Amino acid sequence: MKKDELYPDLKEIAKQSSYEQIFQFFYTLAQVRYATFKQLHPLNHRVVREKYLVKFCELGYLKQHELVKAYSITKKAKQLLALNGFNIKVLQNDFTGIILTHALKITDCLLKLQGSPEFLQVFYPVFREPPDYLGKPILIPDFCVVWKKPGAYKIQFGEVETEKPDWEQYLFLKREKYEQIAGDQNTYYKWWKVWAENLSLPFPKEADFCFSVVCFGGIKKEWEGWHFE
Repeated sequence: MKKDELYPDLKEIAKQSSYEQIFQFFYTLAQVRYATFKQLHPLNHRVVREKYLVKFCELGYLKQHELVKAYSITKKAKQLLALNGFNIKVLQNDFTGIILTHALKITDCLLKLQGSPEFLQVFYPVFREPPDYLGKPILIPDFCVVWKKPGAYKIQFGEVETEKPDWEQYLFLKREKYEQIAGDQNTYYKWWKVWAENLSLPFPKEADFCFSVVCFGGIKKEWEGWHFE
């Protein structure tokens, strides 16, 4: 069936752009989770217009979070993406944020990173306590980006930090947590095995498996494996 027949509710907007641009916009928003009109507008001027965002909400594809006037996708948009070949295994399941100040700072950073031709995918992992890895989280990175390299790929966790009391001690403790998961063999054998499958990436040899951390904020450190923006 033609897309006009499959998605008649999107027909008028698609006339001004295309169904592909609409779908790609939904997927970009889904990857960053939450974004305001100001953040979204530079992505695609034909799709990202305020009247279209209102319409997408009315049609049930987007949800607006009123306190900060940010948008996120709905289950309806997620189902549409799945039917059109987008990888939804790496998307967050629920978008229920209320106070989104930090989430929108993460979005600012991710939209800049997505502009790189080496950007492949972003997802949001949670590391839990061994040995069962089902209990209390020990580390929740702000995001994890996969970069495509010639014949390989690169894993990079992201931390978006705002200066706070005892900032240095806070980051030092976070660094210790990253070192903990780096030293845990199950990070490679279990955690990355699952995510590599979800991302449709080849599973590397153990000797080739590594990751780095990028930290956005006003602090600078000379830490191995860390890059400070």
